[in-house]
Amino acid sequence: MKRDLKGIYPLVLTVVAVSAGLVTLLSLVIENTVLTTLRAVFVEWTVIVVAFALLLGVFNVVRVHARRIQSGERAPYSIVLIAAFLIVFIPGVLPPERMPDALGDWVGPRGHIVDFTFRYVQRPLQASLFSLMAFFVFTAAWRAFRVRGAASLVMLVAALVVLIGSIRLRIGNGWELPAALRTWTMSVPVRAGARGILLGISLGILVTGLRLLLGIERPYGVSGAGKVGDEP
Repeated sequence: MKRDLKGIYPLVLTVVAVSAGLVTLLSLVIENTVLTTLRAVFVEWTVIVVAFALLLGVFNVVRVHARRIQSGERAPYSIVLIAAFLIVFIPGVLPPERMPDALGDWVGPRGHIVDFTFRYVQRPLQASLFSLMAFFVFTAAWRAFRVRGAASLVMLVAALVVLIGSIRLRIGNGWELPAALRTWTMSVPVRAGARGILLGISLGILVTGLRLLLGIERPYGVSGAGKVGDEP
């Protein structure tokens, strides 16, 4: 009996996934009230499932770092992570309309605690991270623009054309040529390459979607790997 259920369960998952995908796809190409209603219901269910999955992932992270604190493995980092999570999460989920007047402005997703954390903690950290990324980008560009062949030479010339053409210098009409070359580079070869990449991505998405609808790919199937609680 258990073996029969193990064989039926993946089949049920495949039927449900394929049916939901076909209904959603047909609702986008056929004007039908029933299909549109079913698509809206599926979207609402997806949002609910994603919300619970995100919440489950958060609690899983807290559990993993709690174990690290108990074992003493990189405990200070885990303590900071859990403390920051609790400081933002607990006041953020409290309903301000049910709290006393003195605390109403401090709790909730738009309260002073969450606003202070995002404005004076997260934003400075993001600014610091992006300022450091400028040096990493410069280092990566220095390594990538080394002329080792025809392809790297073309990339170097294109980068110099765009860089020089983006500089605004008031030296008369002589600077119109670099600006025109920069505009032509961005409008013709860069746009053509971007369109080619987007077409390739679209074809990949189409093939992946067809494989999912036909049941060839089954990412929703049962697998022994990736259990909740496993550390990366």
